[in-house]
Amino acid sequence: MLIPTIHFAGNCNDVIEFYKQTVGAEVQMVAYAKDAPADFGAEIPPNFVMHSEIKIFGTVVALTDGCEKPPTEDNHTFTVIFDTTDEVADVFNKLAEGGKVVEPLSQQFWADLTGMLTDRYGVNWNILTRSMPK
Repeated sequence: MLIPTIHFAGNCNDVIEFYKQTVGAEVQMVAYAKDAPADFGAEIPPNFVMHSEIKIFGTVVALTDGCEKPPTEDNHTFTVIFDTTDEVADVFNKLAEGGKVVEPLSQQFWADLTGMLTDRYGVNWNILTRSMPK
């Protein structure tokens, strides 16, 4: 099984909560530093997320507090395909709140409605319909 992983810098709990609230992500598991064995050997803040998995749009994604800086590279984008333009607009607007719209929602030759954004946590999203314009 291949699971994409996104690294955050100490705010992974906030990210998990954001995706639960905005797009209904289901938490599969969360392992905190405070749950590590006594002989783990690293001094890490207790609420540091060592590893977590959420199910979002039918896919499991791993999230962790395992980096010093939040993701800022443009080397990752989640593409989510919906059946209706209403779903596209709803999810796009929720994820865009506090983030940055890269490509506003528009009709394109490959989709009835599509748009790209970077959410408030630096994660890139491409949201579109599966259907093609007539």
